[in-house]
Amino acid sequence: MAIHDILHYKPTLYEVIARYQGLYAAQGPGHLCTFVSLPYTGEPLESKPLTEVDWTDWASIDDYLDLTLRNAHRQWQDAVGIADDNIPCGALFIGIGEYSAYVKGEVTFSEDTSWANPVIERWEDLDQLTLSEDNRWYRILAHTIEHLVAHCRPLGIPVVRGYYAPLDLAHGLRGPALFTDMMDSPQQVHRLMEFCTTATIWVAERIQRIIGPSYGGQVAGAWLPPGTVCMSEDIACLVSPRTYATFARPYTQRVIDHFGHGQIHTHSLGHHVIPEISKLRNLMGIQVAQDPNTARTFEQLDTLLARCTSVPLTVNCTLQDLRDHVADLSRRTNIILCPMLDDRSQAEEALALVRGHSLI
Repeated sequence: MAIHDILHYKPTLYEVIARYQGLYAAQGPGHLCTFVSLPYTGEPLESKPLTEVDWTDWASIDDYLDLTLRNAHRQWQDAVGIADDNIPCGALFIGIGEYSAYVKGEVTFSEDTSWANPVIERWEDLDQLTLSEDNRWYRILAHTIEHLVAHCRPLGIPVVRGYYAPLDLAHGLRGPALFTDMMDSPQQVHRLMEFCTTATIWVAERIQRIIGPSYGGQVAGAWLPPGTVCMSEDIACLVSPRTYATFARPYTQRVIDHFGHGQIHTHSLGHHVIPEISKLRNLMGIQVAQDPNTARTFEQLDTLLARCTSVPLTVNCTLQDLRDHVADLSRRTNIILCPMLDDRSQAEEALALVRGHSLI
């Protein structure tokens, strides 16, 4: 099954890019973008447990990547005609194990995700960490991105790769002991954060060189200005705002400064720390994934907008949320709204509501 040129899946691509450019250049409120989420109704997706991939064999890895691209084609095809602001992207879906194993450690796989166990048991272990392109998991990471780029770039489809922010990487390498370390061994934690900052820049430089720019910028579902690095601040959800400001933000800022711009992914469990994250300079946006058993981010917007800087948030919502609040939001802020919908008629209404109240 061959994938098509990106304009087959997203005929409005250049209108989408222009909207994002308008969002980032905005000097006042009223600039809205939207990602529409609908149930998948296309051809059945293929499935292969990650435990059945031979991660020591390039051919087995490539077979899995080709399956991933076939599934991506089916999902992009199913969304044809939805004129939202999502840009189709190729991506690696194997969990988060190699997000820290490219430094040291081994990846453990379940059927549909992965993780890596901590490798710093004593602080002396920190001195043994090195960064090398000969690391097996770095080589696998680079190979997978090269494979995706080889298939997607000729068709204009961007390939996306995010990174752990330094705090997330520190947790991956040290494990839950990191939280008590912040109280008991703060200087050692700062030493670890220094290493993780260097490591994040190291891996992002190499992977970004493979991926290259797209349409004059970076693409991660959304279009982003050139020199944007996308990082997760998931562990920030588990610390206080003060702790984040002390042990995380200065190091995340150094990564952003190195590349020029940043985009942050975090979770609704971390509403309390999002205002601190928003203080990062040259931050293009904060994407807030909705966790179960936490307050809906959309319902926290009054509090968040009052405490955050003007950085656009990306938040989930419902169609009724849009009906009730999009006009007010357009007068107050710039935002990316992600309605979770049931069918295409709802998608058409949601798009009309957002476009009708947006300046872009």
